[in-house]
Amino acid sequence: MDQLQQVIAERPKFHRSETEIERPFEPSESLRPSQTAKRVATAPNALTCYGIDADVLAFIAATIGEGSRTLETGAGLSTLVFAIRRAVHIAVTPSWSEIKRIKEYANQRGITLDTVQFVPESSDHYLPRCATEALDLVLLDGKHAFPWPIVDWFFTADKLRRGGVMVIDDAQMRSVEVLAEFMRVDPGWQLIHDFSGKTLAFRKNRDSIHDVAWHMQPWTITPSTESASGTNFLRRLGRRLKKLMARQG
Repeated sequence: MDQLQQVIAERPKFHRSETEIERPFEPSESLRPSQTAKRVATAPNALTCYGIDADVLAFIAATIGEGSRTLETGAGLSTLVFAIRRAVHIAVTPSWSEIKRIKEYANQRGITLDTVQFVPESSDHYLPRCATEALDLVLLDGKHAFPWPIVDWFFTADKLRRGGVMVIDDAQMRSVEVLAEFMRVDPGWQLIHDFSGKTLAFRKNRDSIHDVAWHMQPWTITPSTESASGTNFLRRLGRRLKKLMARQG
């Protein structure tokens, strides 16, 4: 069994059961099913694997190669795949314990991490100052609380080269779904793979995603928006005509 197949088969446990906050919390704070909320709240440090699915890992492995420039928010099985494929990779995670466990596993399995840079910070702190450009692939699988998926997308979209691939995980969650909804209809992106609606891969179609106005975005120009804009325009026009007629009278 080669290293990639071994990682996919073993699915090592790198993650705390609660990955997004460090503080203790009461089960009543969570909107999860009560039993799940109680279990996680009482044992937040229990280890589990929140890694992306095997077919997505295989897709990433097939899309990149030695020397590919890549970045992910979050870390785990995917980090090992980037390392095995010898990508020049940045993994952004505030969890030192995740980094430690990934390094230990890699050392035990003979996986070299010399092309991987771990950034032990929250993505909203690191990405705005990240100077890396011309990325070949970005994986967004970090903090899922709103608006982190959109913040992570905003600060990585233009670091991705034209033709590069953006992979977003957990698109079934509302905080990610709204981003997926935008990307599905935006001309700057092309959906190239849908992994059962949970993980989506998009190709970037232009150089800059940020160089755009609201009226150039199909997602922003919805029928309700157009209707409201048209109504407001007619109201303003009517007021101006009344003023003009009053002056002439």
